[in-house]
Amino acid sequence: MWSVRVACRIKQNASVELTEGGVVKTRGHWAGAGLIMACLLGIGAAVPLEAAGRGEPGPVLAMRLTLRDRLTDLKLLHDLDIDVDGVYGSWARVYVLPEEEDKLVGLGFTLTLRPEDDEAAGELAYTPAAVPAVPTIYHTYETLTAELQQIASANPSITRLYSLGTSVQGRELWIMKITRNPGVEEDEPGVRYIAAMHGDEVVGKELCIDLIHLLVDGYGTDPRARALVDENEIWILPSMNPDGTALNRRYNASNVDLNRDFPDQFVDPVDAPAGRAIETQHVMNWGYAHSVNLSANLHGGSLVANYPYDGTASGASVYSLSPDDALWVSLARTYADPNPPMRASNADASFTNGICNGADWYTIYGGMQDWNYVWRGGKELTLELSTVKWPSGSLLPQFWNDNRESMLAYLERAREGVSGIVRDATSGAPLAATIHVEGHASDTFTDPDLGDYHRLLLPGTYTIEAQAAGHAKARVEDVVVAAGQPATRVDLDLPPLAVDLQAVAEGVLDGAAGNGALDPGETADLAVTLTNLGSAATGISAELVATGWNAEVTRSQASYPDLPASALGTSAAPHHAVALHPSAPAGSRAGFALRWTANEGSGTSAPFFVPAGPASCTTVASTDVPKPIADRATATSTLAFPVDREIDDVNVLVNIAHPYVGDLHVRVVSPGGVPVALHARTGGSTDNIVGWYDAQLTPSEPLSRFRGGHSLGIWKLEVEDGVPLNTGALGGFSVEVCGRPFEAALPPMRLLDVARSADGGTDLAFWPYPTASRYKVYRSTNPRLPGSFVDVTPEDGNDTDTAFHDVGAGDAYWLVSGWGPTGEGPVTGP
Repeated sequence: MWSVRVACRIKQNASVELTEGGVVKTRGHWAGAGLIMACLLGIGAAVPLEAAGRGEPGPVLAMRLTLRDRLTDLKLLHDLDIDVDGVYGSWARVYVLPEEEDKLVGLGFTLTLRPEDDEAAGELAYTPAAVPAVPTIYHTYETLTAELQQIASANPSITRLYSLGTSVQGRELWIMKITRNPGVEEDEPGVRYIAAMHGDEVVGKELCIDLIHLLVDGYGTDPRARALVDENEIWILPSMNPDGTALNRRYNASNVDLNRDFPDQFVDPVDAPAGRAIETQHVMNWGYAHSVNLSANLHGGSLVANYPYDGTASGASVYSLSPDDALWVSLARTYADPNPPMRASNADASFTNGICNGADWYTIYGGMQDWNYVWRGGKELTLELSTVKWPSGSLLPQFWNDNRESMLAYLERAREGVSGIVRDATSGAPLAATIHVEGHASDTFTDPDLGDYHRLLLPGTYTIEAQAAGHAKARVEDVVVAAGQPATRVDLDLPPLAVDLQAVAEGVLDGAAGNGALDPGETADLAVTLTNLGSAATGISAELVATGWNAEVTRSQASYPDLPASALGTSAAPHHAVALHPSAPAGSRAGFALRWTANEGSGTSAPFFVPAGPASCTTVASTDVPKPIADRATATSTLAFPVDREIDDVNVLVNIAHPYVGDLHVRVVSPGGVPVALHARTGGSTDNIVGWYDAQLTPSEPLSRFRGGHSLGIWKLEVEDGVPLNTGALGGFSVEVCGRPFEAALPPMRLLDVARSADGGTDLAFWPYPTASRYKVYRSTNPRLPGSFVDVTPEDGNDTDTAFHDVGAGDAYWLVSGWGPTGEGPVTGP
């Protein structure tokens, strides 16, 4: 007999034991099956990793939490990273780990384990009473798969069935495309419904299947269905979380809340799939490949049409205004008004007859609707369709009756606003372009296969701009969008820009015995990476030239790959080669530029600079630790960094012992007073923060903010415990700084061009230097004579640019010096 003991608050001071035979019992008492299921939602290993819904092994408890002061308590729940799933006046539905429950109880909250499933009591959670087979009237994964395959097979002229990929447990994420000529790209808006991203919210899944049948079965007989299919590219994903549905639970099979897992403008502003749940990755990757004009994700547990934004910068649950707020209200009303139960829903003060702003209800971060809006330019609502998450299957016909008109009317909004095709003005080829409406911060994107775009707008007069890589902007003013009319047509042709190649990175190739840096006296290959800021370039080669006196070019020519617009490409071997002068001072920079040619044109890049010598790293540890971290107090540790370097990279080691890291704000402050947040109340009930930022831990703000600053002086670590009940200790603090000495003096500038001007004077151009803020020009007619160079800078009137007009006539010699942080550089030649 084996057992796993888990802390589950079935009754005060009780624990739960799962026996070899799968029986769950309390210490000395048998527990009701429904109660056990609520307790064991997501059971796995006994020790949680972090907050509920973040991939912890469980157990996760579905609970009703009584609110004492709405705004204050919701902000605290946000700060503690509690997974809130609904707010209804005086209470909230939350999902918590046992440690999180203990924390909340200790903070004075009243929690009830899984409220009764009573629709009359308001928006309540529903958990089936036994581990599950899915109720027979609902589609199982197997019956859903079979039915979708049958529909696609029987209707090839208007449907295609695709899989976005498989779930954690290997189930396909089926998505059906419904449109006239489904194998052909056409100029039509993309619309989408996604359901059951929370596995136990299944009414939407069934409504999606009902909608598929209405559109497909009615295509030949129902003019409305035919118009929707003919005029739109409709995508329906009935089950985004098939594992969660099969397991009768909210989260996916890895215990991740998929609607808290997307990039977020406030707390996770990196639009990349890596590190997210596999189902999230599939939806994101599909989104990168398709342009969706209008969409909705279907949920359960309440009755409301929820619109962006879902989050706020402060974390407070208040109205979060987006650039398209009036449009969002209109779209939400389109769905709620034909739906009698939703239109009558005012279960929370944030609801207005069945619609609400997401953050005004309660804040969430990582939601799909905000990701679609912020990064993909789509308009998406979150639709809560049922006060009970998994209601009796006998009610499904009524749900379809309540939602049918709403689902159709919402799809019909997709063809409003402006639409058109963006092409290359020379070739006529379609472009991947960004569509901007003046005065609206949210952009829309074309489908690159055809170049078509569809931007929802309310009636009014607008200015439309289009921009694509390698092309000039196009702008159309006074575009009128009329009420009740199809989208106003605005096609745009963008003139291609000239090829513009610029260096963006370089690498010193000094062999296996080298250090990857250009050392004084060393000759090494230099690989250079170009970016193309103009139109496509082919047949590229480039000559490397020195822009300063610290280095010389020993192999000037190299070839490069063809570069489409916005593409990157690195020189091919044999690369350029350079030599750094033996007397190049520490901290100096060797400047270079590329004179490039391509089949489409030629030009010169802006200069780029290679530091002299390798960066060196020093690590200093604080000596004033350990220190206690008390409730609602800040522990501070300092260290004195003895060496002054121009910072290139910083790593910070912390050793913080604390049983609830969601309480903590941690930041490091440089000697120059620059603060960087390392940890900002994330992680929930996770224990301890130990490791190096950036090498092992990801800081809340980038440590690159320190780059270019001074390392010498006092570095400070601040650890603030903002929530009562848990205390800890700061056991260690170290800072590693990698950098080079500050440049003692700027080198003399090298002339780029000398030409006679029409007034008889001379026009000089010289290469810039990165740390020079202004330049001084000296002239001599006989440089061999001591003191013969005279300062003529005032003759030009602008000492901040890299051009100089010498009004003097005749031959002369010039020297250019730069002014930097340490004053003027030398005024003698090389």
